[in-house]
Amino acid sequence: MKHLVYTALLFGSSMAVLAEEGSAAEESPWKGKAELGVVNSNGNTNTSSSNGKLNLVYDAEVWKQEFRLETYKAESEVEENGVDVLKKTADRTYFFSKTDYKFSSKSYAYALLDYADENFTAYDYIGNFSIGFGRSFIKDKETEFGGEIGYGLRRYQEKFQFIAEEEEVARLAGNYRQKISSNANFQQELVAEFGKDFDVYKSVTALTVNINSSMALSVGYEVQHTTEVEEGFEKTDSKTTVNLVYNFL
Repeated sequence: MKHLVYTALLFGSSMAVLAEEGSAAEESPWKGKAELGVVNSNGNTNTSSSNGKLNLVYDAEVWKQEFRLETYKAESEVEENGVDVLKKTADRTYFFSKTDYKFSSKSYAYALLDYADENFTAYDYIGNFSIGFGRSFIKDKETEFGGEIGYGLRRYQEKFQFIAEEEEVARLAGNYRQKISSNANFQQELVAEFGKDFDVYKSVTALTVNINSSMALSVGYEVQHTTEVEEGFEKTDSKTTVNLVYNFL
C-alpha cells in the first residue's frame, strides 16, 4: 500500500533536481505553510478531532513543484454495554505531489501523483497518477482562475478485500482564487475523476484571513463524493475546519 507514497517522494525529488533556478530575483521561489486545527467537545457528548496540513511549493521560471501532506483524525464517545467507550471515527492521510512544466505564463503540462489512506470509508486506499494540460484563464495580483484536463491510472483497494484493482481515469480540475481585501483571500478547488468502476468528485472551499506576516486563520469546507461504495458506507463525506496557518517560507 505504501509503494505509491515512496514513488511520489522519488518522483518529486527527481523533478526538484531537474528544476531550473530562475534568474536572480528578490522573492524566493520556495513557499511553505503548515496548518493545524483541534476541536474538543465535552458534556452530554464527548468528541474530539484534529487535522493538519503541510504544503511546500517551488515555483521557478519553467518548473513548478508542489508537495502536500494532510491528516485528519476524529474520536467520539459511545456507549457499549452500559460503559462509555472512546472510539475512533475518522483516520485519513493524504499525500499529493504535482509537477508543472510551463510553456508560457498561462499554459503548462503537468504530472500528478496522489495517495489517500483511509480507515473509515469504503476503500482502504486510493492512489492516482495522471498527466495532462493546464491553462490559467485569468492570472493577476487580485484574481486567478484556471483549469486542467488529464488522463491516467487509478489503483485502489476496497474495504474487506485483499486484492488491489486498477483502472484508467480521466481528470478534470478547476481552481479559483480571489483577493477579497489586503488581508483576506478566498479559494475554491474542484476536481472530478472519472473511471469505469466509480467516479470521485472533490470540492475544497477556504477563506483565509492574515493575522500578521506569518500567521493566518483559515476556515474551510471540504466535500468528497464517490459514486459507488459498498453497502453500509456513505457516498459523501464532508468536514468543516478552522485552522491556524503558519507561513514559514
